[in-house]
Amino acid sequence: MKRYITDEEIDLTEIIKRKYIISSQHRKIGNPNKSIWKISFRAEVKCFIWTISENWINQTEAWGVKIDKTNTLEIVGLNDNGERLKIAKFVDGNGNDVWHGYPADYMNKTQDRPTTTILKVWVDNGYISKSKMSKIRRGQPCNL
Repeated sequence: MKRYITDEEIDLTEIIKRKYIISSQHRKIGNPNKSIWKISFRAEVKCFIWTISENWINQTEAWGVKIDKTNTLEIVGLNDNGERLKIAKFVDGNGNDVWHGYPADYMNKTQDRPTTTILKVWVDNGYISKSKMSKIRRGQPCNL
């Protein structure tokens, strides 16, 4: 079993043709102005792999979710105010297919809102409702 550590490049090219870094800025104490993951390193990497495999990508940004057995969204992290977050955002910061991710704070940061196209796919898959999709796009609170 592969053991992941922060700030080390993980080669996922055989699976999804990408590399990934678990950013220490989004772990435990990290940066007090950034959201932090509450899921394991392994779950973070699996969420990224699933996100890319499902093609929930818009150029150098991608959004993902962690789903339980009943198709319910699970908490992936907390924002800098300690509020629970259920959407993940992944970015290829340098455009070289080395990605990192963090829990997306769609209510407080417009750049963390998934595209309408991706939200529609989540609606079609039963992960969120149409009304929740509309609220997410407007940055309004909803019970994800």
